[in-house]
Amino acid sequence: MLRTTLLPLAAAMGLLPAQAMADTFRCDTQTLTPIYQLQGDGLKSPVIPDGQYTSPDAYYVRGVVTAKATSLYKGFFIQDPQGDANPDTSDGIFVYTGGKVAADVQPGMTVCLKARVKEHYELTQLLAEQDQLVIEAPGVVPAPVAISVRDGEQLADAMERYEGMRVRLVADSQLKVTRNFGFDYASYRNNMVLSHAAPLMKPTQLYVAGSEQAKALAAANDRNQLYIDTDAKAPDGVMPYFPGLDAEQGYVRVGDTVVNLEGVIGYSYGEYRLIPTNTISAADFIHHDDRTLAPQSVPETQLKVASFNVLNFFTSDSDIGGPLNARCKDQADADVAKGCNRGAKTLSDFQLQRSKIVNALTAMDADIVGIMEMENNGFGADSALANLVSTLNQQFSDPADHYRFITIEQADMHQEQFLGTDAITVALIYRPAKAEPAQAAQVIRLPKQQLTGTNPQGEVKDLEVFQRDSLMQSFTVKGVQGAKPLTVVVNHLKSKGSGCYEDWVRGEFDSDPADLQGHCNAFRVSAAMVLSDKLKNIDGDLLVLGDMNAYGKEDPIRILTDYDPVSAERKIVSASGTSVAGKVLHEQGIEAGKGLGLVNLADKGHDTPAYSYSYEGELGSLDHALANASLAEKVAGVEEWHINSVESTLFEYSSQHTGDLVKSTGPYSASDHDPIVVSLRYPQPDNRGFQLTFKNKSPHPVYPVFNRWYWDSTQTWLMPGKQRRYREDNRFLNHVGIGAGDQVSLSLLAYGVFEVPCSYAPLRLTGRLKAVYNGDSCQMKH
Repeated sequence: MLRTTLLPLAAAMGLLPAQAMADTFRCDTQTLTPIYQLQGDGLKSPVIPDGQYTSPDAYYVRGVVTAKATSLYKGFFIQDPQGDANPDTSDGIFVYTGGKVAADVQPGMTVCLKARVKEHYELTQLLAEQDQLVIEAPGVVPAPVAISVRDGEQLADAMERYEGMRVRLVADSQLKVTRNFGFDYASYRNNMVLSHAAPLMKPTQLYVAGSEQAKALAAANDRNQLYIDTDAKAPDGVMPYFPGLDAEQGYVRVGDTVVNLEGVIGYSYGEYRLIPTNTISAADFIHHDDRTLAPQSVPETQLKVASFNVLNFFTSDSDIGGPLNARCKDQADADVAKGCNRGAKTLSDFQLQRSKIVNALTAMDADIVGIMEMENNGFGADSALANLVSTLNQQFSDPADHYRFITIEQADMHQEQFLGTDAITVALIYRPAKAEPAQAAQVIRLPKQQLTGTNPQGEVKDLEVFQRDSLMQSFTVKGVQGAKPLTVVVNHLKSKGSGCYEDWVRGEFDSDPADLQGHCNAFRVSAAMVLSDKLKNIDGDLLVLGDMNAYGKEDPIRILTDYDPVSAERKIVSASGTSVAGKVLHEQGIEAGKGLGLVNLADKGHDTPAYSYSYEGELGSLDHALANASLAEKVAGVEEWHINSVESTLFEYSSQHTGDLVKSTGPYSASDHDPIVVSLRYPQPDNRGFQLTFKNKSPHPVYPVFNRWYWDSTQTWLMPGKQRRYREDNRFLNHVGIGAGDQVSLSLLAYGVFEVPCSYAPLRLTGRLKAVYNGDSCQMKH
């Protein structure tokens, strides 16, 4: 081999003269071990004995440098230029050099080294020694290998086959964005996560918490993630491998297929990572579920009701000028970085936030909207709620489209001005032209938990946690004849983040609970029980909305819907030490009874799994619309408008971690939760007087008979499996003098001989009637 450069690593680091080191290390006369033999076809190198992490022997290895790393990884990646054509073994490997990487080691260089093989937290790597590496003649960087995941293979297993190699994403790789590019608090850097075939779903969105199916999906999700990272921490607001990142044109959405991205596969901090070596464009993100300008328009909708978590809409910062909220000590508390103001900290951030939310609400065009995370700073003209509504009304020139907000009774206000004691609260806005409050709004007080617990380590802790109160308002629906009162209940239950008593005593206060429902699940169950008891006797139509902080198959939602304690494999139990408005609720947790029976409209609205929120790369619905049976019959459409959950958090109003990235005032990334829009279609009065349907479920023809009149020259026999309708404008009935409201005897003529009565008493022809003949008898069904 022609050696144009002989520069050992130690010399490159300035430790020894190059010529001196060249005299001490050469590869020409050594027996080389191919990289793929050191990688093997398993999870660890075959040259490392069981129970050990480093090979007892050192090996001479030659490869072409494919990527250099100095931060997340400290060293460089090399690859055998030929490979062994075996897809089960990787042709690449990472070379660890420690704190310094030789300046002359660059992609395209051929290097040879003597090194031991180490499994470093499941990454197979070579341990380069200072005087045991030489840079040889420049080589050709191997072409990237297209990633392919086999049928039935988990993504993690596929990545093990490519570990250390230069790879490329193609359409057949089927790698999709499951967590958008944004700030990752685990590694404290911006990055993105891909999954195979489809974005990951929260296990408890699809399966009952604690079930084997939920556990299996959680395990599968853990092995279906590929981080797209950069070696060096990217500057805020910069996506180094996608310089075209832009809020309007170069956006990325969860569910997009990524193609043409090249890089090397590493493993660190428990995850496989692709470190890009090229840049891609907007065309390389294939949108399968692209942005829409507005939610779907459902024909003949008469009333739209929506739910929207607005991500801390706060006006109490002194630059904005709103009043202080229920948790503020003073103005300085509202202005400080980690004070009582959870929202915008500058006027410019607030104006951007308000524009995005208002544009989203305008496009939604709902008649009643339940809102979560509104600053709890009263109902005055300068409150956050008034600020939002007045700005929203400016978007509509017709006063009939304007909104008002619900104000609670003075007696229900905390300190005579707030709804509850938290910094945030729920709210309701509505269009008086479409719905009018039927009575005063009611505040549903939800539980507080206060008691002392001992964890498994014997540590004692006093715990005091609260729920945000819910808001209930009954409306009279305008312009709909005979419409029942519509009661809307807006909720924002305790979050999953901070722990409660049950988490502390189980030793799960600072870790993810084993049942996958997050912290404070039993406390949310208590809240759901209180809601169920309050709502069980509501007259008319009922719609329970809001951010329940529980996924579709978690305990609080089951309490409000279809939970059956008799058939349940795992009993649902409430929290201990709870009280409501100073009255004891449950000193000890109790088993829940049968669910309230509300219908989860997400199950009714579409066939695909519902989601409104993304957390740690998994989609699910924390936001719900639950209806009683009478309202469920009127639902014409349900949509989670995906403007937030699938978008990058970098496009939200906050300037934290976003650098100089230009934001947009459009509705996308207006919040971190998707709004839910429910379209209602009320049944119209039947102005035709009546509709009578005869249905023949027998194997032979029949003929309908009215008051012994049966022969109609315009109709043939009613054949098996067919049906026939008569209305008040039917020519035959008019001819024989039968009309709407008349009492008639109904029967069927079978075999041309037998007259089978459908009713033994005369029936009045009004409304919808149905007569069904089954071959033995004719029965009336309503």
